[in-house]
Amino acid sequence: MKHTLNLFDHALAIGRRYHDTGRNRDALKILGRLASFRDLPAATAEETQVRLAELQLKRRKFARARRHLAIALTLQPASAKLHHLMATATQADDRGDLDRADEYFQRAIDLDPESVLCLAEGGLLAVRLGRTEEGLTLLRRAVELEPENADVVRKLVKGLRLAGQGEEARSVLRAAVFRNPSTSAFRQLRDEFLFQQAHHRQNSQRRRRRLRTESEGPVLLPFIRARSEDAASVRLDGPATVGRPHMTRSTRRVDQRHVQ
Repeated sequence: MKHTLNLFDHALAIGRRYHDTGRNRDALKILGRLASFRDLPAATAEETQVRLAELQLKRRKFARARRHLAIALTLQPASAKLHHLMATATQADDRGDLDRADEYFQRAIDLDPESVLCLAEGGLLAVRLGRTEEGLTLLRRAVELEPENADVVRKLVKGLRLAGQGEEARSVLRAAVFRNPSTSAFRQLRDEFLFQQAHHRQNSQRRRRRLRTESEGPVLLPFIRARSEDAASVRLDGPATVGRPHMTRSTRRVDQRHVQ
């Protein structure tokens, strides 16, 4: 039994090293073999399933990732990380259930209220689902915990834009650039926001002009009838015939001979 446990630990260590160094194909192969054993210790089985889920998420194989996470959650149901990963795998799928993903995010936040990633992603999803105030509260809390995290600030700005609160989004970006003057990511985020705002204004102006033109209808020029005196002055003669072109006559006949 001890020999078997050492084999499991050795295989997990190799899979862990492959995963951490980016050798994802090798990590999938060895961790997949390890997961096929039924008598794995709980801790080994959980880590194996979690790493397999993370690898499948990178490959955008969301259904496979959810299967691995479902097994891991039976082993560790009180893990905020697992609920967050399950929410991510659920909402990222094209056929994903956003309401179900929202439940996983809420559970993850309940288990770890200080998780910035859960607060930011869960808050943004709540805004998308129409729970605007609740979502913005979570997003603002995430920025309060990590004001230097550009990705978290980006999610708050996106949530504010979705909620139609562009002025607050502008203030958030202004404060973020002020707090982090040497970080180019915040300046880039501000410039992107300003460009999007300008583009949105231009589209709105074009839309208003198009609607105004459609409401006014096409411009029709009136057909003016000719008056009787004007009609009398109009020439009704037909087209003039043009004569045939003049042919140049020869100065002397062909058979005429020069007389000395």
